[in-house]
Amino acid sequence: GVVQGSDGKYHMYAAMMNHNCSLSTWLTNSEVVHAVSPTPSGPYVPSDVAVGQLPNVTASWDGLTEHNPTIARAPDGTYLLFYMGSTAQNSSSVNCAAGEEETLAATNECNPNPGTLPVCNQQIGLATSKSPYGPWDRPAQPILAPGPAGEWDDLFVTNPTVYVFQNGSVLMVYKARSKEQFDNMETGVAFAEHWAGPYVRATPSAPFKVPANCEDSGMYYSKAMNVFRILLHCECNYLYIWSRDGYNWRSTTPQQPWCNITYTDGTTEQLSRRERPQWILDASGNPIYMSNGVQGTSTDHGGQTWTMVTPILP
Repeated sequence: GVVQGSDGKYHMYAAMMNHNCSLSTWLTNSEVVHAVSPTPSGPYVPSDVAVGQLPNVTASWDGLTEHNPTIARAPDGTYLLFYMGSTAQNSSSVNCAAGEEETLAATNECNPNPGTLPVCNQQIGLATSKSPYGPWDRPAQPILAPGPAGEWDDLFVTNPTVYVFQNGSVLMVYKARSKEQFDNMETGVAFAEHWAGPYVRATPSAPFKVPANCEDSGMYYSKAMNVFRILLHCECNYLYIWSRDGYNWRSTTPQQPWCNITYTDGTTEQLSRRERPQWILDASGNPIYMSNGVQGTSTDHGGQTWTMVTPILP
């Protein structure tokens, strides 16, 4: 995500895989990198690692991986960096630069092996700072952990998107899986009366309905329409959903394709992935740009993933 700082610059917080690894190592090698630009469109120049892997990866709930960051500011100016963190017993990052093989555990492996794989232990954290450059106050505990046994989110919670109200309260939309039906990815809501928490599930037993192929919610509040709007990626399609109260969501249009893009120099590309939509807002809270994590084909950009910023048409 991207937020404008008190210095007038735009500050991006994105997931970066360390040790020269690809996105397939996001459960073991992801860290939150901070990049800066004088304009919302970029280019963004890497500055520092905002929230990174700990020397002892099992010493904290988020010691191994920090992923899916989203950034906001509190009414008092505090920078709020929400992210997914995880660790697991006997886990370590992969050193791809040294030729170690990249692997990705499947979610269904959590059923016979709860707690032993990073994929099974995803939780949501909140790091805070008075400066976009840090230092960041990193939480000793997650702000949102899996729900009680038998609930729709009792395996893991991840992918937060938030709206911070003027009184400092926070509406959060997140996705989760359950131990009982781990093949189903669901989406629900949590709310906190203050951004520091506690965060309480607003959909404790029934998540709201999102198509099975859609995830990575990106939310903002439209003052023009007086509704919350969420954009989801559905593989190489996108879907808008909206809500008046933040709890009851609906869609009014079908999924639309968005992986065939045209760059500002006139060249075109068919992306293989376009995910994690995040809104870049102006001072009035209106969306002016959107960022995505994207990947081209194996021959474009060396097959690597990167962050793409796209203007919002008036």
